[in-house]
Order: sequence, then structure tokens, then C-alpha cells
Amino acid sequence: MLAGVLLGVSGRVLTEIPTIVEWHRVWLFPRLALVLQAINRQSATTLGEPILMVLIAVGAVGLFRFGSRAVAPLVLITGLAVAGFYASWGFAYKYQPLERRLAALTMASSPEDETAELVAIARRSAQLVARSYETATQLEVDDATALARVNASLESGFLRLPAALEAAPVTGVHFGPAKRSRISYFLSRLQVSGYFSPWLGEPQIDGEMPRSTWTRVASHERAHQRGFARENEATVIGIIACLSSSDPRTIYAGSVGLFLALDLEVARVDKDARREIWKLLPAGVVDQLKEEGAFWDRFNGVASDVSEKVNDTYLKAQGVQSGTKSYSETTRLFLQAIQTPSLPLRTLLSQDPAPDLRAK
Repeated sequence: MLAGVLLGVSGRVLTEIPTIVEWHRVWLFPRLALVLQAINRQSATTLGEPILMVLIAVGAVGLFRFGSRAVAPLVLITGLAVAGFYASWGFAYKYQPLERRLAALTMASSPEDETAELVAIARRSAQLVARSYETATQLEVDDATALARVNASLESGFLRLPAALEAAPVTGVHFGPAKRSRISYFLSRLQVSGYFSPWLGEPQIDGEMPRSTWTRVASHERAHQRGFARENEATVIGIIACLSSSDPRTIYAGSVGLFLALDLEVARVDKDARREIWKLLPAGVVDQLKEEGAFWDRFNGVASDVSEKVNDTYLKAQGVQSGTKSYSETTRLFLQAIQTPSLPLRTLLSQDPAPDLRAK
């Protein structure tokens, strides 16, 4: 029992030692990723979930059959699992922040000018959505084909990330696909769109949610795969990968993700401007966003509240002081990414607006 406790605690303690964190980032994480992704690529469906279910069943049977004698072995197994979490991925919460690898943000001279700049960029992002919507043909295919297309298009986007932007030196790693979770039914009711399983390096999405969200969620979880542990960083890297893809549908998904991130901040500082910006969106996009919102609204309740609190506690335990609020702390990173010459955001946002598509 003591060994299990020491194993679990040691992982968290070691994350506070910068030299250990850097060794993990540069040496251990890339090598473990090579092994885990080789395993991950062997199956189109999740491997970690059935293994976890078996372990839970064995633990329950052990407690029922052996009573208190089973506690010490279970604590040891739990300690090994926690230590494995930190070894395979948990140290990534202490990697150098993404903001230090992006261009320094040029601040406006006054709060009013800041708001005006934000509104102008958000307007450009809405125009990008309209422009990409025009070329993003939606195909009627089965779920497996749709998810395979999403993964292939994201792979091309992630391969275009500048090496200097990566969380760890993983350019030689062939990452496995995002997979449809076997417990999607429960994820929906917990309002969890996807999650990353660190022990096998598996990104997973809720297969019940509208397909229009799949690319955005898969890109976020696949960013976790590459060592971007912080939620806001995974969101930004995922959207950059979408916008770097060669697939028009993935570029459209990325443009929607960028717009939604900026829209959250505009809603906070200038509601009137927000209403005008939304008028730039094609009717089809507005309908899509309403459908996505309606899906998640169905599952508001105690279960989703508990899920939120558990996730908030977990993130804070990993040193993310803002907890679940970190999901929405993306605006500054996006503004830095727009000013980073090696990334495509500035070019995409500076193109001419699309024609008026609101009637389509």
C-alpha cells in the first residue's frame, strides 16, 4: 500500500523539478509516443476503454471476494496507474507555455482601441467562415468514413505545424487517429465532447454529437496527443492544424472554431458589435451552430454539473489555476498566432470577404 502511495505522489512531485520536466519533454515523451502510437494505430476502435473496464471489474471482484486483503494490491495498482499517467503525459502540463513560442502580442494604446481591434478581427473571422463555407461540400457518408476523412485531413494540417511550435520534438512520430468512444452515450450526458487517454495516447470523441463538431473536437484531442496538455493551447493548436489542412471541409471547421473562440470575447466586451458580426454568417452556418447548441442543451443537469466540477478539480490539481475556465482562455493565444508569420491565420483573415450567402 505504501509503495502505491509513493508511486502516485512521486509523479506529481517530480513535475515541479524543471530539469526533470525538460528531460521528459525532450527525451522521454517522444520515445514513449513512438511506442504508444504504434499500438494506437493497430486498432480503429478504442483499446484503453475495454482495458479499463476489465481492470475495474477485476478490482470489484477482488474487493467482493477478498475484502480488506484486496485493498493494498488495489492501492499499488492505482499508484502504478498514476505514475504511468505522469510518465506518459502528465509532465506536459509543466512544459513551456505556448505563448512563448508565438509572436509577442502588440497591444493597442487604449482599452477602446483593444476592443475595436478585437471586433475587427472577429468580423474577419466571420467573413472567413462565410468564405470557407462556400467551398466546404458536406458528403453523405457513414460515421467510420467520415471520421477517417477527418483524421486524414487533420494529419496533413498537423504535419504543416512549424517544428519550433511543437510542445516536444515529435516530428518523427506517426500519430494514431482520433477514435469514436465506446462510451459516447455517457459522454453526451456528462457534456464531454471528447477526451484524451494518456496511457495509450488515444484521442477520443463523443460519436453522438453532431458531425459538424467532430473535426474541431478531434483536432483538440489530437493536439493533446502531441504534448499540448493545457486546454487553451490544445484548442489553438487544433484550430491552426485545421486551417493548415488541404481539405476545404477541415479549413471550414477550423474557421468556425476560430470564430467561436473570438465570439466569446466579443460577447463580453461589445454585444452590439457581436450582433452585427453574426449577420455576416450564412444561414446554413447559423443553423449548424444552433443544432450544436441544442444537442448539448438536452443534457444540462446534475450529471453535467458533477462532470464539470470533477474536471475543474483535476485541472487545478495539475497546476492549471483557472481549471475549466482554461478552455475559453484562448483569445490572447489566437491574437499571438495571427501575428506569427510562420502560421496561416493572418493570410486567411486578410483575404477578401465572401459574397453575401445569408440567403443560402
